[in-house]
Amino acid sequence: MVVIDNVSRCFSIDGGKTRVRALNNVSNHIGRGEVVVIIGPSGSGKSTLLRTLNGLESIDEGSITIDGVSLSDKKTCMNKLRTEVGMVFQHFNLFENKTCLENIVLPQVVVLKRDRKEAEKVARQLLEKVGIPDREKNYPRQLSGGQQQRVAIARALAMQPKMMLFDEATSALDPETVSGVLNLMKQLARDGMTMAVVTHEMGFAREVADRVIFMDGGEIVEEGNPDAFFDSPQSSRARQFLEQII
Repeated sequence: MVVIDNVSRCFSIDGGKTRVRALNNVSNHIGRGEVVVIIGPSGSGKSTLLRTLNGLESIDEGSITIDGVSLSDKKTCMNKLRTEVGMVFQHFNLFENKTCLENIVLPQVVVLKRDRKEAEKVARQLLEKVGIPDREKNYPRQLSGGQQQRVAIARALAMQPKMMLFDEATSALDPETVSGVLNLMKQLARDGMTMAVVTHEMGFAREVADRVIFMDGGEIVEEGNPDAFFDSPQSSRARQFLEQII
């Protein structure tokens, strides 16, 4: 489904005086229906890697191919690709002046050119799926953080993506609402959705991931199945990281 080949990404800081290598020759893959969880310390490059997978971050070197489509090919329509690779962020990015229903309907009508009645039907089905069917007329300010994140997930799913990216989707939520969003993500995994997830929720990673990737310094330091990684990490850096957070 996804092939990442020797990808590098650099940023300029200090007014362009210093170049920071956020990704350094990263190579990996994600199989169709696979759930890959990416963990690591802040600044390790994990969110940058995730954002390159739908073109929100450009790459300086290497290549990324998603379902046979190269992100580097000038003929690739990035707007179309982003409908096929849904992304859920730490912050919900909902339209504050639109109801929950309208937040899910609008992208379908504008981007997919879907008939409004059909878009509303899809939106209501998805609000049911994410567990808040009674909130369709509410505005984001009338919802809890967990409910807003559920709307954001429903909005992404409305585009019928081939793959979902989650960038620390629960880190802005209070502890009481985290479990509900994680349970929704677990259900998506059980339904066979291809997923790449950046998270600090180690319990989720152990339970749901097919594979865990540990990053540090813009590189993939270690990867493996969850039990092997959490029970007996091979690298000293991964052991040090896990000792601090578990």
